Amino acid sequence: MIQAYKKYWKKAGDYKTYASRSDYWWVFLVNVIIFALLNMIHFFMMIPQAAKILNQASTLSQAELQKRILDLSFNPTGSTLIIVILIALVGLIILLPNISLTARRLLDAGLPRWFALLFGVSALYGIVVRFIQIDFLSNFGLLFNLITLVVYVLCLFPSKYGKDEADDSRLYE
Repeated sequence: MIQAYKKYWKKAGDYKTYASRSDYWWVFLVNVIIFALLNMIHFFMMIPQAAKILNQASTLSQAELQKRILDLSFNPTGSTLIIVILIALVGLIILLPNISLTARRLLDAGLPRWFALLFGVSALYGIVVRFIQIDFLSNFGLLFNLITLVVYVLCLFPSKYGKDEADDSRLYE
């Protein structure tokens, strides 16, 4: 797992070589763990603010209560804003390495690498929509989630070797 993650950063701009399934999915697991930890911190930082709003629930109308809870999620302040910005920065930092890893994985599976670009646009959408709440943008959420799912499924495909390659001739280093 650690070797795959080191290789992920070392080949961050490489779009021409290959990435094995294990290299791809180990990096995926590490990134999921990183984001899970950051989102747990975000969640626990929001609990006191949510409790404060819920303590005032008896004096607020249902519409006002909903507005305050939504504001807590969509308009973070203080320490929650800092963690949201940190999550977005980490997302932006790993965006290009993820696109290149996905392109290498798709190349290894014999699929078009341009799907990795769609994957990158989808990831960028996920970062932007967290900060900009425009109804027009929110209409594309399902589409970008489907694109992400399709790319993940394509990355599950086994390696596909060319006619001139023996099964063990491909170098992944």
